This record gives sequence, C-alpha cells and structure tokens, in this order.
Amino acid sequence: MQNVAQSWLVWELTRSPMAIGIVAFFDSIPRLLVGALGGAIADRFDRRRVLMITQTLAMIQAIILWLAVWYQVIAFWHIVVLSFFLGVVNTINQTARQSLVNSLVPREDLLNAIGLQSSVFNFSKILGPTTGGIIIAYIGIADCFLVNALSFLALIVNLQMMELPPWERKKDRQSIGADIKEGFLYVRGSRRIFHIIAISYVMAMFGAPYNRFVPIFATNILHVGPTGFGLLMSAPGFGATLAALTLASVKQMRVGIRWICIAVLGFALSLALFAFSHFFVLSLLFLAGVGFCQIAERALSNTAIQLETPPNLLGRVLSLFFMDRGLWSLGSVFMGFSASAIGISWTFAICAIVCTLAASSLLAANARRRAQIAAGQRVPPV
Repeated sequence: MQNVAQSWLVWELTRSPMAIGIVAFFDSIPRLLVGALGGAIADRFDRRRVLMITQTLAMIQAIILWLAVWYQVIAFWHIVVLSFFLGVVNTINQTARQSLVNSLVPREDLLNAIGLQSSVFNFSKILGPTTGGIIIAYIGIADCFLVNALSFLALIVNLQMMELPPWERKKDRQSIGADIKEGFLYVRGSRRIFHIIAISYVMAMFGAPYNRFVPIFATNILHVGPTGFGLLMSAPGFGATLAALTLASVKQMRVGIRWICIAVLGFALSLALFAFSHFFVLSLLFLAGVGFCQIAERALSNTAIQLETPPNLLGRVLSLFFMDRGLWSLGSVFMGFSASAIGISWTFAICAIVCTLAASSLLAANARRRAQIAAGQRVPPV
C-alpha cells in the first residue's frame, strides 16, 4: 500500500517520469551502500533483535509520511529523504529475515519453503495495491500511510511470539570489515553462485524497476484512474503468488542456472508485450506474467544460494545477492532518462532485449560447460 501511495503521490506532485526515477534511486541505492554491512550484521547479531529494531524504524518512517501528507506539508525532497532512510532499514531487515529460513527448514524442503514464503509475501502485492488504490480514490493518500504504520504493530508482536533457534554469540570475532571481505571472496571463488548473482544484477538493472513507471501507463496509455492503477500494480503480485505457490508444491526439481535463465527469458517476453499493449485486460495479463517469471527467478536463485552456502557465511552471501536491488536505483534513473527521451514503451522494449541477451548468453555458456563435463574434458572448478 505504501509503494502505491508513494508512487501516486510523486506523480501527482511532479508529473515527471524523472522524479519517479529519482525517488526509486534513493529507495534502492542503500542496497549497494550498506548491503554487505547488512549481511555482516545478520551473521554477527541476534537476528530476532535485528528484525525488531528494523521493523520499529520502518513504522516510524510510515508515521512521518502520514503526518506530512495529512498536514499538507509534504515536499518532493521529503519523499526522497524518507525513501533513502527506509531503504537502509529494509536492506538490513531483508538479509536478517531471509537468513532465518535456512535454520528453520530442512534442506530438502528449502525450495518449497522459500516458495511458500514468497507466496505469502506476494499475496500482499495483490491485496495491498488494490486496497491502496481504493483508499486513494475514496479516502486519500494519507490514510494509506496510516494503515501501513499501524500494520507494523502486528509484525512486531509476531516477531516477539516466534519460536526461533537460540542465538549463540561467536567467541572469536574478526573485524566487521574482515567479515565482509570473507563473503566477497567466497562468492568470487564459487563460479555457480557468481553467475546466479550476476544474472540477478542484470535483472535488477534492466528489469525490476519497471513497476516504478506503471503510473505512466495507467494515466497516459491506458487512461485509467487510481482504481485501475491499483489493479495494474496488483497484477504482478497475482502472477508472483501463482509462481510461488507452484514452487511451494513442487516435489522434485533440480534448482540450477537453466531454470533461472528460462525464468528471465519469460520475464523479458512478458515485459515487451506489456510495453506495447493498449488494452487494459491484456496489460493485466502481461503484468501477471512479469510477476510470475520475476518471482520464479528470485525464488530459484535464493534456493540455489542457500543450498550451497555454509551457514556461517549465509548472511553475507545473501546480502550480496540482495544488493542487486541497489541496482534498481541506477535502473530507475536510466529508465527515467530513457522514457523522457524515447518514450516509456520503447524503454521497456530495450530493457527486455538486454535481459534476453544476458539469459541467452548464460544458457549457452552453461550448455558448453555441461557438454565439456559429459565429454570428460577438464573444466574450471565451481
């Protein structure tokens, strides 16, 4: 709901694609600036306490937004600063939260667990934007921020009630800088994990920021109001929930680069079709396809990383994986500039082509490697 309200608020204040890109930049850039630090924090401190602190700070941010909009003192720079603050908080929160899954679920059920977790998370992408669009239309933007702020109370209570494995403080600690370096060295030395993270970075730069620009399609191309905009923002969540439930129910599936690349190709095709759709229903279907393939790529990549990474390094490796969201900031700025120059439809088409080339190249390289292994040739170690 907050994402919908914030995007709509920026569009109403500025009517500028570049402004949407700037807010997205400051919302996502903390992933690059403090992402590795967040991983070290997740491996070093009690994860429940880390989550309690981050959720409380996020609630405070929502309250400030609500008050600023309610009293009509909100300015564009306020949104930029508050987006950057929430980006820092969410960077630390996400790594700590994801690191808990591996310690709660048997390895053989990890894909199903991550799929189920994703389905619950992405269901909010259906309910939240739809409800947000209705609230904007009938009550106002400020109330979206208020409801979001109140929702954090339920999160904090649930964290307190959860039964988690006891946290053990490490006796021999190296510096936090050494912790971060250790994570980088591990990723660099693992060919498989390096490739998974690399394709995720391409998706983050040229694919994931698409949702920041949906307001432009809603108003300028499809000509729908806040309610239609809410439905458009909900469509990827519907597709993502379907993908997550599918992965949650899969009994046997070899998680690897091949399936990850197939998901990226599906994402690119759906994005390109949405870019040139002028029919509301078709746009909803194509956005659902975008959401389906995007969450499939994320869940498969997350599972592969968690299966192959030692528990003592998991937070740091996951933080490098989640740093791809920091590239959303650069991608958002690129899309904003490009949309202003050549139009949003052709911008989406270019991004789809880049994702297609990246996935095809990685598929070809993976196929050559498999052929070499089958032929008994010596290949570089994973």
